[in-house]
Order: sequence, then structure tokens, then C-alpha cells
Amino acid sequence: MLTLCVALAGFSGAAAAETAGPLPMAAFTPPPDATAPAGALEGRLTVAFGRRPDGVSVLRDDAPPAGADHRLAWPVLEVDLAQDGDRLVPSVARRAGTERGDWDWSVGPGQAWPGPQGVVAVLPVALRELNANCVHNGHLRLTIAPDGGVRTTWVQIGAETCLYYKFDAWTAAKARLVRQSVSDRDSLIRRDRENRAAQAPVAPLAKLAATDPGLDLQGLANAAGDDEAVYGLVVDGVNYVAPCPTRYGEDPFCDGRELPSYSTAKSLVGGLGLMRLERLQPGLAARSLESLVRDCRASEPWTDVTLLNLLDMATGRYRSAANQADEDAPGTLPFFLSKTHTEKLAFACRGYPRRAAPGTAWVYHTSDSYLLGAALTEALREAEGGDLYDDVLRPVWRELRLSPALDETRRTQDASAQPFVGWGVFLRRDDAARLGMFLSPAGRAEQDRLFDAMLIGQALQRPGLEGGLPAGSSKLRYTHGFWARDISDLLGCPRPVWTPFLSGYGGISIVLFPNGVVFYAFGDAGRFDWGPAAAAANTVRALCHD
Repeated sequence: MLTLCVALAGFSGAAAAETAGPLPMAAFTPPPDATAPAGALEGRLTVAFGRRPDGVSVLRDDAPPAGADHRLAWPVLEVDLAQDGDRLVPSVARRAGTERGDWDWSVGPGQAWPGPQGVVAVLPVALRELNANCVHNGHLRLTIAPDGGVRTTWVQIGAETCLYYKFDAWTAAKARLVRQSVSDRDSLIRRDRENRAAQAPVAPLAKLAATDPGLDLQGLANAAGDDEAVYGLVVDGVNYVAPCPTRYGEDPFCDGRELPSYSTAKSLVGGLGLMRLERLQPGLAARSLESLVRDCRASEPWTDVTLLNLLDMATGRYRSAANQADEDAPGTLPFFLSKTHTEKLAFACRGYPRRAAPGTAWVYHTSDSYLLGAALTEALREAEGGDLYDDVLRPVWRELRLSPALDETRRTQDASAQPFVGWGVFLRRDDAARLGMFLSPAGRAEQDRLFDAMLIGQALQRPGLEGGLPAGSSKLRYTHGFWARDISDLLGCPRPVWTPFLSGYGGISIVLFPNGVVFYAFGDAGRFDWGPAAAAANTVRALCHD
């Protein structure tokens, strides 16, 4: 075993220039003729940071601290790396760093190649806000000298999906690479290869526009919401992508960039979770919350509120029926900021009074999704045990050969480790594209094999099963954790064209057009109107019904 350790003080030459400010993305981009480096780079990588980055540029901060900014203290990043030619595969996609303060790290697959001063290794990394879903994307660059020492270590953050806190940061760091065998090396490499083989072919959106001159690229950009969004259009199995921006150039590792789910998790975890368990345990959706979650029995009775009512956000409990008024009220902050299952249940069970009969009125509450998750956890305990995310949903993601980004979800920070359900999942660009393909009409056979056919058919607005409660507009519905929008007015169609979609905080959309086209966007400009993408989908294939 060879230990490589260097204290990165007193840089000289190119390394000294790096500390002067952020680097262009060219510094993180493999050369066109890059080859695999000689020798193995496998082992455990540990990167430690100072009390704050060398440079920080805050672009937006809706809640700046009154005193010293504790958010500038970054945790140690520690990850095992397996090497597959020039590709570096991280062993832990989640919890890649020790939890400290406000953040944890995630690491995506990177690349290594010979450079003039030694081997250059680059990994896409992300700082993720603990107890939340913000993702601040960046890159880690190492230069490993011919004698085996780590000559330079540089970390730079230059993009994010986070509405309320945006910053750039760059810093030198101290790194140690212990070259050793990685215990699960073969399975890591096999999983990475399987995921890459399953990924949808990628082409630039400009190529689709060249073959279909009627395609409005500016309309798609408007639907994405901002210049820094990650978005694309999936047509006939091909993922047509927009450029993948950072504030210092296009991201060379966009396929490994981590993206947050926010409330798209209500569909992926709450909706598909209940539909999967209803397939395995028929009748579960009709059970009452009170029969499963004891903590809710002490408050106003929940006897007649079913799990399906929770999924539909139609519990009949609310303070205001105005669209998003309850969700946006300051009184909900303790629910989101609390870290334990007990604290979250205390709000979710007692936060809203009874106003209407269950199933009659839609009022948006993330706390309802959390209660659904708590109930599904108890239902699993009543049966053979297991975890809602690890044992019910993760096998589905693995069957679809999605990326390791989906292997874990945010949970309460206590012994319960309760999945958030309403937010907290992470994805990569291909995951969004292929989940959209799976949920499109062409995936019906597989949908019905894995999930309750009636529930998922209603959620996806299949012909003859369209419906759901009005959700803030006569053109919007909410059904079993999924939204639907009638886009007929956008296209001049004579009949309604109900289009299911997933939606997340800040400006995240995965849109499942009835003609099989999928639009996805991960932005944080607060734009949710993906309507301009309907024209693009209609250009590919007509959406209007006769």
C-alpha cells in the first residue's frame, strides 16, 4: 500500500495562479485525445478544507446569517475510487463526506488522463444542503506527480439548483490518496457500465431543430425558465439536450451532475411508493391514516382520511383553501426545519384544522406527503418489515438501471431515519429523461407490472381514466401525486389534452406529453410554466385529438 499525502501550502507556478480566482471549465475538461493514465489510481481519497474557501462570490442569499457565516465551513470529502480505464467510479454516491454543519458531499464519476506535470484527475462534486434539497455543483481537480504525490488539489463551485442561495466558491485543499484495493470494485464498475449502457442516446437540441425546422428552441429555453437550467426534450428514445451551463463555461461532466428533486419526489416516492405497495398489498390505499400512525390519534380524528386522500392532498384539513397559501405560510417553517420524525409528525398531525370532508377539496401540503410516508412505513412493519425507499422503490430504480444518484433519499436525522417523501431525492440528467420515458404511454405494460394499474392509470391520465381534483385552476388537476394540465388552449385543440407532469420547487418539471415526447427542466428561477414546450412537442407529433 502506498500513501500519497501532500500539504498544499506554498504553491508555485500554475498552482499559485489557481488561487487567484476561479478557473474556466477548460481546466476541468479532458483533452480530445486524452488516454488512460499508466498505473492504478484506485484507493481512498480524502480532501480537507480550511475554515472557509479561498474565494467566495455570493449571487443570492435570502437568509444571510447575522454573524459569521457558518456555511463557509465545508466538511471533509472522503470517497473510495475504482478505476475503469480512464474512468473513476466513486464507491459512495451518497454520504460521500462526513456530515458537519450545513452540508454533505456527493461525488459523480470522473476521468483521469496524463498531463504535463503528472496525472490529472477530475470528479464532478456537489455540496448538498443538509435536511434540504439544494445542490451546489462543482468540480474537484487533482494533479498527481510522477513520484506519486498529490501536487495540487482544487475545488470549484460554479452552478446550482437552489432558488434562495446562489454562490460561486473556489479553493485549494489538502488531499490524501491511499492507494489500496476497493472492496466492491467489480460491482461498482459493473453497475457503472450497466447504467451507461442503459442511458438514452444523447444529441444536442440543435440537431433536432435541424431535422425539424419548425422546432422553437427559444420556446424550450423559455419553458426551462433561466439560462443556467439543465433541460432537454426526449423524442423516440433520444435525449436531445441543451448546453449544460456553469458560470465558467459548459460543464464537461454534465452526465454526472447531481440534480435535486424537490416536490417531484411527491410523485416518485409518495405516488409510486403507494402504487407499488397497493400492487403488493391490495386495499392499502383505502386504509385510514389513524389505523397506521398512532401519533395522529391524539389530535382531531383522522379516522376517515385514507392514504389515497393523503396522496391526493385532499384530507379536508387546511387553514386556507387559496392556492399554496398554507404551504407558503411562515407557520410551515418548523415542519421543514425540524430534523426528527417526532417533530415533523407533531406538525403534520396537528397543523391544520378540519374544514371539509376528505376527498372533496385539494389543498397543497408537503406535510400530507410526509404523513403518507409515515403510514407506508408502518404498513411495511405490519407486514414483513422493510424500508419504504430502500426495499420498495430502490429495487424499481435498479431494475430500470438508473444511476446511483437515486440510491438514497433525504431522511430525518434520528433513529427513525424516516424518508421525507415530499422532497429529498437526487437524480442525474439521464435519470430524468428515462423516468419520463418509463412513465410515458409506451411504458404502460411495465407500469402495470410494477404498480397498481388503476392508480397509475388515473395518475397518468390514460384515456378513460382522466380526472382528479381541480388544483388552483380549471386547467390543472392533481391526481395521486401527479399534476395534469389541459394544454388544448395553447395549441388550439378542439378537445382537452390532459398532460401529466411532475413539478418541483424553484422550477423543476418533468412533462409527459400524451404523444410520447418528454420535456424535463431543472432550473431555479421560480418559473413553473412549461407551456412553451407544448408547441415543441406538438411540432414533433400532433397532440390535438380530432
